[in-house]
Amino acid sequence: MDLNFRKYGEGPPLIILHGLFGSSDNWHAMARCWSQHFTVFAVDQRNHGASPHTTGINYNLLSGDLQGFMDEQQIESAFLVGHSMGGKVAMLFADQFPERVRGLVILDIGIKAYEPRHEAILEVLRDLGPETFDHRNELEPVLAKSIASPGVRQFLIKNLKRDTSGKLAWKFNRQAILADYPKLVAEIPMQVPCDLPALFIRGANSDYITNGDWPVLQNFFPRGELTTLEDAGHWLHAEKPNEICDLVHQTLVHWLAA
Repeated sequence: MDLNFRKYGEGPPLIILHGLFGSSDNWHAMARCWSQHFTVFAVDQRNHGASPHTTGINYNLLSGDLQGFMDEQQIESAFLVGHSMGGKVAMLFADQFPERVRGLVILDIGIKAYEPRHEAILEVLRDLGPETFDHRNELEPVLAKSIASPGVRQFLIKNLKRDTSGKLAWKFNRQAILADYPKLVAEIPMQVPCDLPALFIRGANSDYITNGDWPVLQNFFPRGELTTLEDAGHWLHAEKPNEICDLVHQTLVHWLAA
């Protein structure tokens, strides 16, 4: 799997793994921030961004893609920062290949199975053909009929591109995500405790990591720490970019010095 990626800075390797429907484009500002002390790789995971589209997507595939990417880039071990789906990939990869991970920053996701939470977006993906629109801004009022959050609507609009014929198209693989969505909200199969430094950051307005979830996460990540970011929801890196940039940077630099 020849993953598309953006590379920033110099220093110890740091790999950013975006969430469902996302891409490396969403992490440009963060990558520039962390590139002060790290070589940052912001990747497009399979079926997202400019990476190849395939008929399947699940966490074992995504973890294998990360292993292949690190081999291709000759990265022996790296710090991993993952949001939502990307956080689950990072945790599974650390379980499968702990020797290749120096530390984990997990943004607002646990290892458990989640009830489907993207019904409105999935409905749009099923029913809306972006190729029928001439300009991106024409989609805003259409999306508003089923998606209340302006931030989510803008996030989707930013995930549009022009295909080879010049028509609008989704950057992500709509068919694969619709087909395999249940696999992406399933629990990841962690096997043994992971003795790595780990920082979990949750949004105070999000319920993706509840107080009841934390003891389970601590069982698998005994060196883990939990931080709550006030006035932030699940998309905390978009809502509080400066705070996330600073908090993650300080944590990673501290781990380097330890």
